[in-house]
Amino acid sequence: MRPLPAAANRVRGENPPFTAGDFRTMMPEFTDEIAPDEVVGRYVMMAHAVVLKARWHELWEEGMRLYIAHFLTLYLQGSADPSAGSLGILNAGVSRGAVQSKSVGAVSVSYDAKAGTDGLEGWAGFQLTNHGIAFATLARMHGKGGVFVR
Repeated sequence: MRPLPAAANRVRGENPPFTAGDFRTMMPEFTDEIAPDEVVGRYVMMAHAVVLKARWHELWEEGMRLYIAHFLTLYLQGSADPSAGSLGILNAGVSRGAVQSKSVGAVSVSYDAKAGTDGLEGWAGFQLTNHGIAFATLARMHGKGGVFVR
């Protein structure tokens, strides 16, 4: 493998071990009943391909946690079993934005969905969960700079 030119702003390297068990230790609300091991394992594998320790350094585990939690929240949106307790995770993880207005009579709340995602244009689905917004915010800080593709 030939070395990358410095201007490429690309990093290579191997990630240390990070397993579904590590994720569940950091996020115990994602129990086996809510998110089966095979599903968590799939997102751990995806995170290893995207969140590189060589780029994230000390925040690598946080990047892994946020990436996996984001995709698990999206997974639960399509397959949630409210009797398994996943409804609470969905309510906590779904991005709503800042409260724009509220009423007391007949209870009404409206949210400004763009308030928490300004500056994240181009991050598509990462704007759909709180975990995704946090991930994209950190990823932008760790990926700043030009990229040269040869």
